[in-house]
Amino acid sequence: MTKYVPGFPNGDRITLDHLLTHSSGIPDVNGVDDYDAFARSPHTIEQVVAKYAGLPLEFAPGSKQHYSNSNYNLLALILEKVSGESYENYLRRHILEPAGMKDSGVDDDASRLIPHAASGYNPAGISGFENARYVDWSNKTGNGSMYSTVDDLYRFDRALNTDILLKRATQQKYFVETDDNLYGWYIWNQRLGHRLIAAKGHGPGFTAELDRYPDDDVTVILLSNSYETASQHPVSEALEAIVFGQEVPPITPQRAVAVPETLLASYAGQYQYGPDYFDPNAKFTLSAKDGFLLMEIGDRRAALVPVSETDFLERTFFGYITMTKDAAGKVTGLTCRYGDRSFTAHRLQRHNG
Repeated sequence: MTKYVPGFPNGDRITLDHLLTHSSGIPDVNGVDDYDAFARSPHTIEQVVAKYAGLPLEFAPGSKQHYSNSNYNLLALILEKVSGESYENYLRRHILEPAGMKDSGVDDDASRLIPHAASGYNPAGISGFENARYVDWSNKTGNGSMYSTVDDLYRFDRALNTDILLKRATQQKYFVETDDNLYGWYIWNQRLGHRLIAAKGHGPGFTAELDRYPDDDVTVILLSNSYETASQHPVSEALEAIVFGQEVPPITPQRAVAVPETLLASYAGQYQYGPDYFDPNAKFTLSAKDGFLLMEIGDRRAALVPVSETDFLERTFFGYITMTKDAAGKVTGLTCRYGDRSFTAHRLQRHNG
């Protein structure tokens, strides 16, 4: 990588393939302590990369995988250096225009109007919403600064079925089965008995999902102007089950229950996940609010809605949280389940007051 970004720390050990496969070891810029404040102002790609360039690697390049937005900031910078074009112009000439995507682009200038652009929202409290925190999308260049529509994403999908964007040999080389994010895609050999190639993600106030079943010529696209991923999942899975004539997975209605304020207050405090969590060893705080708990982890806030006295639904990512206690009834931590993955967090301290 040193060839493209001279002077980048450990650049002689990091390859483009490491960046593409999230195996570089470069920390995620989203996890930098003051990133929330930093991302409120416009920055060039060089400035964003400089924000994390001096941080130590999380692991030796190529030794493991861990999703990091920083990898794709760097790839955007390298693309500009190699092509001599801006990131936006390159995408428009080589992807958007060839695919016929007329309502898509890069939102890297907050002063520029985007016709019919939706506002983004975050879930708040038990059932409400609030405006998403402000972010200048120039800070997401390469990893989340684009806007699009369902129709345009379908045009992108159709173009991927031809040689317009990628040659067949390239698709066969890189669209391989993996349990992680590989070259920007999640690829499973079997889902509902069919091969799936998926791209999904979220940013402040928005979520997006593109599921492609290439062997069946089936595509499901879901866009939402809410950070609440429950607005997509399990919708996509249910839609795909219907398409393939299978039974729709049962959905258990979740209703908030009233719990004593004193019980909510007993759960308040600081907690920490283990090394297996998405953000290894992440610390977070639970605070008692009017009828629910508020989880604050990094710059993210999520409402935990009580469905029993010990069980909560995490609205943002649709996780199920169960508080754990010892034999004496003292709160010791919690377990959190997202899909088929479970994580344990232990309590560090209790809030005063």
